[in-house]
Amino acid sequence: MRGPMNLVVIGMARTSFLEQPGTPIAPVFAEGEPATLEILPEYRMGLADLEGFQRIWVLSWLHQAEGYELKPVPYRDTVRRGLFATRAPRRPNPIGLSCVEVESVDAERGVITVNGIDLLDGTPIIDIKPYVAQVDAFPGSRGGWFDGSCDVRTADARFAGGGADAQSKR
Repeated sequence: MRGPMNLVVIGMARTSFLEQPGTPIAPVFAEGEPATLEILPEYRMGLADLEGFQRIWVLSWLHQAEGYELKPVPYRDTVRRGLFATRAPRRPNPIGLSCVEVESVDAERGVITVNGIDLLDGTPIIDIKPYVAQVDAFPGSRGGWFDGSCDVRTADARFAGGGADAQSKR
């Protein structure tokens, strides 16, 4: 299938990060950073039984990412890499994937309090899934070029806005 697909926003991330530069580039670098996920009323019933999970996967729409490059210079490197071998936020479908720690779940109010988030304030949430260590963890897996990358932990301005080559297909 090619062409548009329909996504539904189920909620919004509320964080202290207002712009991309300075935002952690991954949840592991955002440890201790509190945030809330505000779930819309029509989806709150889906929060039942989430309280027992220590971590959740948050899928988001990176709403400030404009355009994309097929060979960007990722945060943890200084050379161009194939987009799909990076976690660069500017992508054909700017879907974010964050594994965050659950502090509390208030299903009635539709608020999940989390720790260690790497999203900008106001980022639309498109799905939540439980993290299950037995099926989600693969310790010792090779990480490609990441294995030898530099120790960058926060975003700079390289992916902010669209830029001149925001839809470059290099």
